[in-house]
Amino acid sequence: MVHQAATSTDVYSVMISAHQFISDMAEYISMPEIYLDIRRLIDKQDARIEDFVKIIETDSMLSVRLIRMANSDFFGFPRKTKNLHQAIDMIGVKQLHDLLLSSLCLRTFSSIPEQVLNLKAFWHYGVQCGIAASTIARHSSILTSNRYFTLGLLHEIGHAVMYLKSPEFCIQVLDESQTQECTVTDLERVHLGFDYGQLGAALMRLWHLPEVYQQVAAHHLQPQQADVAYQQDVRIIYLAHAICQNPVASQQREIISSIADGDPQLENLPDDIDKLILTEISTHADSILGILWPRRAQPLAPGSQQADI
Repeated sequence: MVHQAATSTDVYSVMISAHQFISDMAEYISMPEIYLDIRRLIDKQDARIEDFVKIIETDSMLSVRLIRMANSDFFGFPRKTKNLHQAIDMIGVKQLHDLLLSSLCLRTFSSIPEQVLNLKAFWHYGVQCGIAASTIARHSSILTSNRYFTLGLLHEIGHAVMYLKSPEFCIQVLDESQTQECTVTDLERVHLGFDYGQLGAALMRLWHLPEVYQQVAAHHLQPQQADVAYQQDVRIIYLAHAICQNPVASQQREIISSIADGDPQLENLPDDIDKLILTEISTHADSILGILWPRRAQPLAPGSQQADI
């Protein structure tokens, strides 16, 4: 299927259509008030650690998860912490936002029935992409590599919205994609006027998330369409997505080479970055999903290290 370059009118029309799709769902997919409180506090120049502690400690589950993330080997903070104040001090405000967002987003979608969407499979894949993205960023000497975990975790969130509102349509599209020479995203655009990535970007706007989240959601399949200021971020998620989608090692290396060529940071990735990513995923994916898994969702399968809260 041939796609012509989108005009500004086309882009605006897609944005409106995607926004309308989720407008009547806003109360079901809004971020909790504690997230909004933290965002407001982040914007205050004179905010102190004690101010963040005061807000977060009102949510005991979130407090425990944040401490566990701070102590996780994967996130790589320099020392272990025993309380919320130490955890926030060590994590820092910027990374605090992203790690809290990871946990709260899973909570927001935890009520989707299992017969509609396999939440365990969906979020396990998101965690894998988050680990892959963070590993790529770390080996590219990007200091805020933990932000890429959250970007990778949430990059397909548009599909969760689609399954929540129109599960029959999603199943129909999957069936059609297997019988026709079309991708799922092509069929979504034909039937809805937008795809899951554009819907994810609309959700990010609804949540007032930073622009980088919107860019990643909208363009992780076609990074060249992202705004120039965010193209490296989107390329990293594109790589993570491609590696997690494609288990063939030779094809993974070809994808890595094609996207990293000409990028001053990505072109210095180790030759065995694909193996490093798979090792990180096999080592940490289950434990991270266990930390993030919401209490009100269906229990994780035995062997997954679910947070005991």
